[in-house]
This record gives sequence, C-alpha cells and structure tokens, in this order.
Amino acid sequence: MLVTVDRDGVLYQLHAEARAPLRLRHCGELLQIEPGASARRPLAAAPAFAAAASVAARPVAMGCMAVVFDLDGVLADTASLHLAAWRELADELGVPFDAALAERLKGVDRRGSLELVLGARAHEFSEERKQALAERKNQRYIQRIEQLGSEALLPGAHATLVAARAAGLKLALASASRNAPQLLHRLGIAGYFDFIADPVRAGAAKPSPAIFLAAAAGLGLAPQACIGIEDSAAGIAAIRAAGMRSVGIGSAAVLGAADVVFESLTDFDLESVLARRWPASGRTHAAQQQPRHTGNPRVEDL
Repeated sequence: MLVTVDRDGVLYQLHAEARAPLRLRHCGELLQIEPGASARRPLAAAPAFAAAASVAARPVAMGCMAVVFDLDGVLADTASLHLAAWRELADELGVPFDAALAERLKGVDRRGSLELVLGARAHEFSEERKQALAERKNQRYIQRIEQLGSEALLPGAHATLVAARAAGLKLALASASRNAPQLLHRLGIAGYFDFIADPVRAGAAKPSPAIFLAAAAGLGLAPQACIGIEDSAAGIAAIRAAGMRSVGIGSAAVLGAADVVFESLTDFDLESVLARRWPASGRTHAAQQQPRHTGNPRVEDL
C-alpha cells in the first residue's frame, strides 16, 4: 500500500496485486480499499499540515492526543523473522553471522542490512547482484510473515492498543517496513490504527524524524501532541527529533535518551504516561542527540 501525505490531505492507494481489500482507520473513519483502488481523505482541520511537518522544538502547552508505535520489537516479534532470513542468506554466501551482527541490523533498512551482512566482502558483489540478494531475502521474509497470526504479538501489545483506544487516543504506525500494512492484518490489529506512515514516502531512515512527522501529519496533529514508542536508540532519537514525547521499550541502558523506559509493554502504564510531566528541554535539543550516521539513507522495505 502507498500512502501519500500532502497539504491537500492523505491519498491511500492499494496495489492491484494485493490479495484482499485493506481496512484502515483515518482520523476515526473506517475505510475499505479494494485492490487497485484509492481513497483520498483530508487532514484534520485543526492543526495545519505545516505544524505537523515542522521540527521546530519549542514547548507546546498541549495534552497527548495520539500514540505513534514502531512495529518490530514493540508490538510484535517480527524482528526474529528478519534475522532468520538474513542468517539463511549469510549461510548461503559463506559469510559469518553472529549475535553482534544481529544487534547491528536492528532498525536498519534492507539495503543497509545487506551491506552489514556482506561486511568485508561487500566489494565482491556488483550492484545488480546486491539488489537480487536483497530481494531474495525479502521474499523469504514475506513467506514467513504469511504464516503469522495474533500469537506473534508481544505480551502487553493488544492490551496497550485497547487501552489507548479506550482513552480516546488516535493511533499511528511508524515502521521502517513496507510490509507493515500486511503485518498488521496478519496480527489482527489493523483496525486499531488511524494511519500508517509510508516509509518510502517519508524518505529518510531513522534516526531521521521523517516517518514520525509523516505519522503526525497523517493524524492531523502537531508532533508535540503525540507520544512515540520505540525499542531502538535510533528510533528514540527520531521521536525526539520530531518533537514528540518518547517512550522506550527495552533496556534502559540502550534507550537512556527516552523520556521514560519500560522493560516491555506488560510494564507499560498508559495512565501514568498520560499524567506524566514531560520535560520540554529533552525535546528542545533532541536533534543534537541523534546517533552519528553517514549519509541520508533511503528507506526500503525491510
């Protein structure tokens, strides 16, 4: 599915080769889009699109109105499927694949991951060969997610979505994976989301704030009205750079830059998070705290 956000609104386009209609929520409205069809909806009228697209880091006296989730490692254990597909490819190519490499792949787009997997041998492969290898890995990943069901949801994920909806919050997804819409349907949670940000349209990979800004824009909200939830350091940096309040899921040692960290969603207390006094200073200088990275990588489907 392709989601395009501009000043005129949001355009949802479902690829003709899709196997089934896609159901999603836009600003609370339930839409069903048939394969090969599209639907355009306006952004919510209150905040201007420019406010959502701006990364100006100034405190805003505004309550939380939405939660923006990452997918892999936060809501579902799909990261292990990525790793299994990469490990198979590495074994075929005769390149080493260990736990340290697996950790480095976390949150990295498909092409960047391939370069890490190839390591010192990357120069041996032509550009055409690399594209073929990346596609081979993705096909294996897709085969795996076609077997997924709600059992792949991480503990506390479904309860968190239910609680957020009950609290009247809008929900969006900011995943680097182009397979995210399909994953949400396989997991049985697509109906909870008002908007799914398109990583290709967003352009730059995390720690760029682009995909979180796109999520806020799709909800028709300023970033400062949103809480972002991530399980990687790059993801937390992206949330903070967007001007959102940040919640880390995982190790506090790794996610120390987040405003608050929970070991898992089973520990996540939405009521206390909503009542929290969020430090404006943490978001004011967020852009200065992004992890160092080279270039401005384009996001591909993971």
